[in-house]
Amino acid sequence: MFGLGFVEILIIFLVAIIFINPKDLPKLFRRLGRLVQQLRDIRDSSVRYMRRIEREIEEEDRNDGTPAEEAEHEAEAKEP
Repeated sequence: MFGLGFVEILIIFLVAIIFINPKDLPKLFRRLGRLVQQLRDIRDSSVRYMRRIEREIEEEDRNDGTPAEEAEHEAEAKEP
């Protein structure tokens, strides 16, 4: 996740234990978990949006083809 390896996560955890009250760690990790989930939701939403736009563009390209292009596509489709 985020290109962090085990060692980096361990160092972050140790620094958090030193500088943050241990009683506050569960709250901090819950907040971080929510943040990561929100970032994933934003990423997934963006990917879905981009795929929808790509499909719409492809559909427009197919529907806006000139007769010569349509004949060419039909000929290609008929070939075995």
